[in-house]
Amino acid sequence: MSRLAVAMGLVGALCLALISPGGAQDAATPKKLNPYTGKPEAIKEGRGLFLKYGCSGCHGAGGGGGMGPSLIKDAGPPWKFGSSDETLVKLIKGEIPQATMPKVFGQAMQPDEVWKVLAFIRSLYAGDPSKVNW
Repeated sequence: MSRLAVAMGLVGALCLALISPGGAQDAATPKKLNPYTGKPEAIKEGRGLFLKYGCSGCHGAGGGGGMGPSLIKDAGPPWKFGSSDETLVKLIKGEIPQATMPKVFGQAMQPDEVWKVLAFIRSLYAGDPSKVNW
């Protein structure tokens, strides 16, 4: 067998590994970090925090949008910076430099409060369940 044939075989195997269900797809799956997702009491607290910290001023009291984008991701463009728990916590805390969200609000929140607000936001989702990554 020639070196070229061996090299092509290795490249082909690498390509298959990257596109197979057990390969790169697992590495791309976001971590699910929020301990409050789907917990009714935490979601209720998260809604109160959402109102307390003024999130509703831009995103609307029910998350439907206004000056800021809708948080009910049932239609329209996907999340601009991604939708993993890790990304949205960074966004809320103002740790994504390209974002226009005022970081003063997220920086005023305790970590536990950020997770509860995120649990509330997740509870608003009305889209395709197959697209859920939390």
